[in-house]
Amino acid sequence: MSVLTETTAFAIDYTTIKQRQQAAWASGDYAVVGTTLQIVGEQLCEAIDLKPGALVLDVAAGNGNATLAAARRFT
Repeated sequence: MSVLTETTAFAIDYTTIKQRQQAAWASGDYAVVGTTLQIVGEQLCEAIDLKPGALVLDVAAGNGNATLAAARRFT
């Protein structure tokens, strides 16, 4: 039996991502930036389906919003 799968290759446009990030931070509107990061942290925790007792390691690679979202689920 042969199973064929089709994958779609796509290129990530890092230049555009970098430009958008620079523009967001340069705007000085940190409330908007912070709100966006908070939403992303919540979505991340939903996507990985954290369960009670799960261990979460914050490697200091962001603003901590994802870690706070994880902690809120079990406190």
